[in-house]
Amino acid sequence: MENIIYETDGRIATLTLARPEIRNAITNPEMLEEVMSALRHADADPDIGILIITGQGPAFSAGGNIKDMRAGVGLFEGTPDEIAEKYRASIQQIPRLMLGTDLVTIAAVNGPAVGAGFDIALMCDLRIGSTEARFAHTFIDLGIIPGDGGAWFLPRVVGWQRAAELAFTSRIVTAQEAVEMGILLEMVEPDDVLPRAMVIALQIAAKPPHSVRLTKRLLRHARSMELDGFLDISAALQSVSHHTADHREAVEAFFEKRPGDFKGR
Repeated sequence: MENIIYETDGRIATLTLARPEIRNAITNPEMLEEVMSALRHADADPDIGILIITGQGPAFSAGGNIKDMRAGVGLFEGTPDEIAEKYRASIQQIPRLMLGTDLVTIAAVNGPAVGAGFDIALMCDLRIGSTEARFAHTFIDLGIIPGDGGAWFLPRVVGWQRAAELAFTSRIVTAQEAVEMGILLEMVEPDDVLPRAMVIALQIAAKPPHSVRLTKRLLRHARSMELDGFLDISAALQSVSHHTADHREAVEAFFEKRPGDFKGR
């Protein structure tokens, strides 16, 4: 892959956006295809439970490539119908994959996350940010909208009124304010962003893999389901959990006051 770096370490996969010369803009077709391929690969790998997404260089992601917009090439080339279909087939697949995965996703936001770059961070379950991180929903400044689905995620993270303010003004949010808003879970020094994300990932990786995936699935369903249907799903998944080897190991480890040895079964 030429636009991203995909690495694994035990149950943790790391996807690094690796085009620092364009501030990791993600809208060129090759970058989008590689990101989607990595997401699908991680999701399909039974040995992976956590996915960290970060950026190479000073920026997390600048989002859309404005030079390509100006030239009308790549994702931005064609008639309105053709562009709409390109969006559906490429960049809009990323929120579908991110929302649909049972992996725990962590954004290690090493620097500015703008436009679609901000939205990729919002799609993650957890976000650790550098003191140098900045966030902005800049679509409206370019006379466009968040066509990647970001307007669905933003109010779910910061609430409706704050989302409206950020979307309509395009103002820049500092890392400290992002913590106060709930965009970031934590703010750390620049060199500590990926290590801190890895510490959290390792904590999660030490838990029973089956339970982690099913808990992620429950949290995902909780966004959109009524309580009755949600409780039915909870009962079904719980009944399966009670019949796993990891559950039995967790109970024995509790009584024996030792760490569990989980196999994902």
